[in-house]
Amino acid sequence: MLTILVGLSSAFSYATSDMLSQRVTRAARALTQVCWVLITGPLLVVPVALLVDGLPSGGAQWRAAGTAALAGAAYFGAFLCLLRALLHGDLGLISALNALQGAYATVVFVLLGQRITPALGAALTLCVFGAVLASLEGGAGGSEPKTARGVPWALASGLLFGCVAVLYSFSHDISWLSQAAISRSVSLVIALPAALLTGGISLPGKLRAPAVCAGGLELCGLLFFTLALAMGPVTVAAVTATQFGTFAVILGVVALHERPRRHQWVGIACTLAGVTLLALTA
Repeated sequence: MLTILVGLSSAFSYATSDMLSQRVTRAARALTQVCWVLITGPLLVVPVALLVDGLPSGGAQWRAAGTAALAGAAYFGAFLCLLRALLHGDLGLISALNALQGAYATVVFVLLGQRITPALGAALTLCVFGAVLASLEGGAGGSEPKTARGVPWALASGLLFGCVAVLYSFSHDISWLSQAAISRSVSLVIALPAALLTGGISLPGKLRAPAVCAGGLELCGLLFFTLALAMGPVTVAAVTATQFGTFAVILGVVALHERPRRHQWVGIACTLAGVTLLALTA
């Protein structure tokens, strides 16, 4: 029961963080909000990681650190794409498509030799079918359907987040704390100069509180997810934590008054069901 609560807390933290980041991004710009969110992680995680784990030692740990650094570069691209998607698209739809990151990572592992079970095949099929339906919005006056705004960015974000997951899986020689410290630091090292060279990172006073809260909640999502995995069972932790798309749909409808079309509702439901089934078969 406690694992379920912690896993759902992770999902809710991520969804709420994305909602706040969407607000800031639409009033400012995506790259600026990326920096505000990423600053929070290294300030809190790096000192703790150095105190608990110290610096990497030995060839295996340094190789793992290098893989975590690559994950940080991919994370920067993934998060920037996510905010670009949220700039143009609805929170619920974008988050549901972004949740496909697990499907992308699964495909990579299948290519690396993982066996495709009937449940895994059904999950991937649901994900693909749901993504296609959710990505299309009806045209006006009976015209042909067109791709919903922000969908390409959302799909790119999910793909890059999937790459992050794969890279983390090859960094097991260092702790999750060191992985987070290294990857988030690399993300910030990339994001900060890019933002400073293209307009800076300043935000109006009214946007600073939601920007900081988004960063804190994003970090809470990571911490809750890690805690849920440690508490186990892993399947329960994975299923509950991947429900950030479900929470985002609820927040979009209740707080932002989003109204997806009927076929998009079906697509979102299929996508989230596929992602959940993937977590169950992991």
